[in-house]
Amino acid sequence: MASVYVVVENGDVYPTAYKTYVAAQKVVYEKHKEEIDRQIKQAPEYKDQILNDITPLENPSGKTDLYVEKGIHIEIHKLPIA
Repeated sequence: MASVYVVVENGDVYPTAYKTYVAAQKVVYEKHKEEIDRQIKQAPEYKDQILNDITPLENPSGKTDLYVEKGIHIEIHKLPIA
């Protein structure tokens, strides 16, 4: 069955659906790149953890949570196309 991926950030859905999980993840990363870079610069010893929080493996349940910083709740949802 074909699927699309949608990104929900703090309850707001991004205006575009994506063909792959990686494409959806990349859009989130690019949107928050400045904050991610700031965190890595501030705490380089946590670089791997910071990157893992924003680029986790896709959850088989169809809903994957990403973390940028406190107060930003991001989910990528895999939705079947009927």
